[in-house]
Amino acid sequence: MSTGDRRRLRLICRGVVQGVGFRPAVHRLASSLGLGGFVRNAPEGVVIEVEGPDADVRAFAERLPRSLPPLARIDEMEPASVTPAGESIFSVLASQEGRRRQALVPPDSAICPDCRADMEDPGNRRHQYPFTTCTNCGPRFTLVHTLPYDRERTSMACFPLCPSCRREYEDPGDRRFHAEPVCCPECGPRLWLEAQGTGRRAQGADAIREAQRALERGQIVAVKGFGGFQLACRADDEGAVTRVRERKHRPTKPFAVMVRDIETARRLVRLNPEEEALLASPHAPVLLAPAREAAAVADGIAPGLGDLGVMLPTTPLHVELFRGTAFDALVMTSGNASDEPICRGNREAVARLGSIADLFLLHDRDVVRRADDSVTRTGPGGTALVRRGRGYVPEALPLPVTAPRPVLALGPYLQVTACLAVGDAAFCSQHVGDLDSEPARAFLAEAAHGLEEFLQAPGELLVVDPHPDYPSTWLGTELARERGAQLLAVQHHLAHAAATLAEHGLFPEAGQTVAAIALDGTGWGPDGVAWGGEWLLLDGELRWQRIGHLEPLPLVGGEAAVREPWRVAAAALVKAGAAVLLPRLPVAALVSPDNLAQVAGLASRPGFPHATGAGRVFEAAGALLGLAAVNGYEGEGAARLEALAARASGPVEAWPEVHLNDGGVLPSVSLLAAAARRIVVGEDPSATAAGFHATFCRLAVELTRRLVPAGVRVVALGGGCLVNRLLRRGLGEGLSAAGYEPLLPVRLPAGDGGLSYGQAVLGVVAAARRVEPRLKGER
Repeated sequence: MSTGDRRRLRLICRGVVQGVGFRPAVHRLASSLGLGGFVRNAPEGVVIEVEGPDADVRAFAERLPRSLPPLARIDEMEPASVTPAGESIFSVLASQEGRRRQALVPPDSAICPDCRADMEDPGNRRHQYPFTTCTNCGPRFTLVHTLPYDRERTSMACFPLCPSCRREYEDPGDRRFHAEPVCCPECGPRLWLEAQGTGRRAQGADAIREAQRALERGQIVAVKGFGGFQLACRADDEGAVTRVRERKHRPTKPFAVMVRDIETARRLVRLNPEEEALLASPHAPVLLAPAREAAAVADGIAPGLGDLGVMLPTTPLHVELFRGTAFDALVMTSGNASDEPICRGNREAVARLGSIADLFLLHDRDVVRRADDSVTRTGPGGTALVRRGRGYVPEALPLPVTAPRPVLALGPYLQVTACLAVGDAAFCSQHVGDLDSEPARAFLAEAAHGLEEFLQAPGELLVVDPHPDYPSTWLGTELARERGAQLLAVQHHLAHAAATLAEHGLFPEAGQTVAAIALDGTGWGPDGVAWGGEWLLLDGELRWQRIGHLEPLPLVGGEAAVREPWRVAAAALVKAGAAVLLPRLPVAALVSPDNLAQVAGLASRPGFPHATGAGRVFEAAGALLGLAAVNGYEGEGAARLEALAARASGPVEAWPEVHLNDGGVLPSVSLLAAAARRIVVGEDPSATAAGFHATFCRLAVELTRRLVPAGVRVVALGGGCLVNRLLRRGLGEGLSAAGYEPLLPVRLPAGDGGLSYGQAVLGVVAAARRVEPRLKGER
């Protein structure tokens, strides 16, 4: 062959290309074509150089995207011809350090079928081994200290490989080639069971058997998973579920259920093939799906709700926990006390969970980064994320423009995440949660710092919520002061809109205008009112305008009205001139006559704060129906209302007696009063709940048609109320029928868990276009 026929090609690949078996796949493909060269991890991505006959080099570049292992994904492939070096052997080179362009570690991945088969094979050296893993599964994000992602930079560094594991680790033809968590019973982590203050009771397989027996007896076991601890008990044992609730101080918030297999999941909830595939995927989230009436689980798992959250075993340890047991389903809830982050260390768990768990199933592989399970929900158009954590973080999210400098966004107050935008992508942290406690606030700082460490990109523009009392705002202000960085506050509901627009690639360009509807519980409004039911316009220069909203309702008692939606319901009926109905409604059985009369008497007086939150309206409707006078968790009354509405039989029609008045206000008071009148005359409660949803959606679509200027067709929907299936369907179908292009959150939580992404998007656009979000009319 002449040298003129020989060619050397360099490819820089970006995407999910490290820690997922990408380099072995490259090695196999190059070797099969007889090419020389190398592959290595580098700061700019994975660098490949292949050398050989021109036709074979072309074949390599063409086949590579089709030859990827299951977890890998190429988002960008940058080719360049280089001078041939005369190489005929293809090698896997050591990682190259330096400043990275983006995160190069994939999310944790649930156990793969191949590893599951190894565990089932009595002749395999990993038979029933609870730490079995390969390049296609296992911990990644929660395992690594720093990048590049090599074993010495993970919590597996203290477990030297035995000769057998080293042969697998160094063999490019083995699926465990450079699988950093790889181990076996000879060289891997050790498992044991203990009770608080008593030391180790059993080790290895005996520890699992004792934990199984404890669970069968109704005890509570803290289990160390990928991203931290989980609290487990039998899902069919009402007494055990009650004890978890009492000890965790979690009276009504639903628990997730881990099931033995997909057949068990089918017996508990209604699933379609796509939803079953998601449960069994590497993401393996908790999936909220409609529960079957005969589901054999305790009533206390999801009181008053129509959904049950199910998940399959995500780790080999979970697989072993079910092996040979009498139970098929376990409650598997976050290992924390209320308002605190999930525990990740052994000593931390024994100390913090000692009053909750009876036993602790521990091991000596450290969890480096906390990560709760991700939660998705079935619904119209497919599943959508409710909480983003293990299995999804730190996957990259798109940006409408390239970030000219790193932008760090810190979220609001509830369901918080952090988000760091660098280059062409944004990276959201794992779910942090509500910032009610000092440990939670410290976790937010930890998560934000972790993103900056991963990307080697400290935020130079800090984006926060304008609410002056949010700990996330305090953190951003302090970081900006320490760094001499710019601080930008962006309105809460504008950030919801930006998140949905950016997810769908439809953030407005210069000269374009889009509309948004934000429906949630509360967000700081520039006028001092707690917003939460907003119609907005946004243009490409970040000028925005509030064009409509829900009718403000008085919060009698201030913050108490957020926790006790019966107060909002009573005040609305007073405002509607229908307070006489209060004693005849189901809410009167939950609230004393004196309290009802007191709040009704105060409702018309000035001085109370007002709120336009859609969440407040739906919770108030739930209170009228006697579903939840007091929220045990955020949005409980609204969630119970949706569950009741889903049980309605026959066609559901919007109520003709409720209609829009002049102006840009949706009449919340009239809507709640109409519900009260229907309840009093004996309408079936499920029909009332369903009609309430249908009427709200009809009014919302009508208001959109009235307020949105001609020519604006894109309508982004966001806010926590968009977790509701009935609202997603009703608003989506109604807006589509009216000629709009409705956008719903899918890859990010509709609620405040996705807000930091919207904040980061606005910060990036502001920096790139040299503008700031500005309410029209402001100078």
